[in-house]
Amino acid sequence: MIKPNGKEITVNTSEEVLIKNESKDQKGKLAIPDLQVGDVLDYYICKEDIADKEAGNSYEDNDNLFFLVDEYPVLYYSLDFQFNKKIKIKTIYANGAKHFEESNNEEGDQLLSLKLHNIPKYQSQLWTSSLRQYPYVEIGSAYDDALDKTITKNHFEGQTAMFQAQKYIFETSFVEVAHPFHMLEDKLKSYFKDKRFLKNTLLDSLMKVLYAEWKYDTFCTYSGSMGSETGDFSSLKYRSAVSWINTANMAFILTDLKVNFDVLLVTSRYTNSLDNVFNYQDFDALIRINGDKPMYMFFDDVATHFNEIPGRFQGEKVVVLHPKRRNNSEYNFTEEEGVLPVSTNDQNNIDEQLNVSLTAQGMQKLKVERFVKQTGAMRHDDQKALLSLYDIDGNLTEAAKGLDIDNRFKDYYGGWKKYLALIKSAFDKVNGEKSKYFNKEIKEKFDQEPQEVSNCKIINAALDKTNPVFEYSETFVLDNLVKKAGNNFIIDAGKLTGGFLQLEEKNRTRDKDIYMPAARSFNYTIVINIPQGYNVRGVEEMAQKKSNKTGSFSSEAVVNGNKLTIKVARVYNNNFEKAADWHLLTDMIDTASDFNSKKILLEKQG
Repeated sequence: MIKPNGKEITVNTSEEVLIKNESKDQKGKLAIPDLQVGDVLDYYICKEDIADKEAGNSYEDNDNLFFLVDEYPVLYYSLDFQFNKKIKIKTIYANGAKHFEESNNEEGDQLLSLKLHNIPKYQSQLWTSSLRQYPYVEIGSAYDDALDKTITKNHFEGQTAMFQAQKYIFETSFVEVAHPFHMLEDKLKSYFKDKRFLKNTLLDSLMKVLYAEWKYDTFCTYSGSMGSETGDFSSLKYRSAVSWINTANMAFILTDLKVNFDVLLVTSRYTNSLDNVFNYQDFDALIRINGDKPMYMFFDDVATHFNEIPGRFQGEKVVVLHPKRRNNSEYNFTEEEGVLPVSTNDQNNIDEQLNVSLTAQGMQKLKVERFVKQTGAMRHDDQKALLSLYDIDGNLTEAAKGLDIDNRFKDYYGGWKKYLALIKSAFDKVNGEKSKYFNKEIKEKFDQEPQEVSNCKIINAALDKTNPVFEYSETFVLDNLVKKAGNNFIIDAGKLTGGFLQLEEKNRTRDKDIYMPAARSFNYTIVINIPQGYNVRGVEEMAQKKSNKTGSFSSEAVVNGNKLTIKVARVYNNNFEKAADWHLLTDMIDTASDFNSKKILLEKQG
């Protein structure tokens, strides 16, 4: 840190706290004592890699990604690399990033250098997609590995050569001998108990069952070292499948069943585009069943339904591959492009009903009976948070008509009895700790520790398409929402929705397009029971209404007898908006956040 008077102070960077740790996006915070306006922060990052040819290194092993923007203005930015002359280098320049200047030293080493000056800070971090919107360079190095040989062999050129090579490697993984997956076909026959089930079953029904069998096989399998050391299996409910492996394996079965299908390659809206694929993990694969209406199989997480497109892929460009089997070790592919559909706001909905009463003790706390329904993209987070592994195993087993946990381990490998006992003990434990999941959900929703939590129930787990609405209920007491004013009481009624987003000043202007989780809608019905001997004031002020092309917000309140009913509806019409329409979206956000401050007065009669 350089002070205006020229004094230099060295800051201890070992005290950094990591706040984001993703494979291609890491962020940390560092407290700097006595930092003032006018001070200059001068820093550099040094990374040294030494790779032996015998170590089998690849571009993936030596993958480095650098954003060329920062949350704060940067006076001088420099990236410098030096590689042995025998090493191959691959680079990606995304979103208008400046290119490295390339040269060689006297020994023939390859030098890459990039210099930037006076980089302005970027405007906003709310609802952005960094790898789509900010310039970055990605660079990797390797000796001759499989990817490099594939690029050279097939004459792939330019920046998209990386993706073309990765796609080619993916296509060559369609080797049925190496990926036996046909036990699911036997399970289909067992499920339908009909040798002619292929002719007698509608395609969508057949595919639903096949997908249910896949989920059961994938997420109800416990093997190896899973939880074996600690007996803690709770994290297994957050497992996700490897999409390209499962896509290839499912393709073999669909080919056997003579189903018309395509394989689609796609990247998440929050990662690199298809044009900027660098590693094999940079894209996902899925199945599209072709018919009167296309149906999709995403090999994602435990909550994903058959024919559900996860929000992070909706509206994304896809490469469509139509596979044709030549033999059990080779497929041919024809190729075209397409775009995945986008769900509507009513398909991604949260509906909450709250029955609210003042507690008998002092009337300064609120007892809330809450019933929640969630659909589409809006259910995933709460499903994984509130469902236990016991719930998930039971529901997936029932949907697939699978074996119960005891029979699943019959004739298992050595030591299976001990391992089975460990799993069953873990099931019992997590099933008895459900209240902890609900406590955490309530605390995050209402920003306070709930009291007297009870009647926590999963009404419908919604882990398959047959019953797609996730439903749960809970009862709890909230503090800090009621204030006594003489003989009267003031209730922060606007906060009973859990509160809406309030924009920080820095987010009020932006020049980047808006990437939202999904088009979505929210409905709240809040019934407040009016204590005997009190009247309600402030009902008219609860009414608000705002609507434009980006969405809408409305609220209304009415008193009927001893009940005050407040209805709130909030809608985001799209999962993507242009930066030019940000002011329209801020109008909607401001109207909703203003509702947070709405209060009602319970006035003592007489």
